[in-house]
Amino acid sequence: MASKASETLKLMMKNASADDWASYVEMGNKNFWTLQNHWMMNVEKKYGQASAVQFDGLCYGRAIEVAAYRLLKFFDFGGDELDTLAKVYQLSPAGSYIDIDFQRIDKNTLLRRVTNCPIQNARLAKGQEPIACKDPLTVAAGNVARVVNPNIQITRVLCPPDKMPEGLWCDVVYSLVS
Repeated sequence: MASKASETLKLMMKNASADDWASYVEMGNKNFWTLQNHWMMNVEKKYGQASAVQFDGLCYGRAIEVAAYRLLKFFDFGGDELDTLAKVYQLSPAGSYIDIDFQRIDKNTLLRRVTNCPIQNARLAKGQEPIACKDPLTVAAGNVARVVNPNIQITRVLCPPDKMPEGLWCDVVYSLVS
């Protein structure tokens, strides 16, 4: 038996395929969301949704920001900052659990879109209102963008409590300004 977690992981995954590694990383990201969802649910029960959302912006926003720093140190994403932003999101805990669709609008504009949000869908299934996640999403999305390139700015956020068109949970539009 190994004495360190990293050694145990190396032993356990010695013959692992790329799919096995991807599943392992996705499981870790799902574990992050389990903690996140239970944290939000319990803070909301005790202190109300406004407080839960406020602290979510602080905690989730910082967690995703730190993940972005680490991913940029670990991988070479190439020179296109908006493409890098999309890849960082996809590899972070945010993007592995929630299917985020990225669409390039033009050379300097990127759309981040979520049409199937497990968190909001679970709330609806329990008869709860959607959580008003616009503020914490704006904080987190801005933090990640700033890590990739301070010239990437958020130009639009559409997210609850905004009135949402059917089949859409959130949109964030990023623009690379010079």
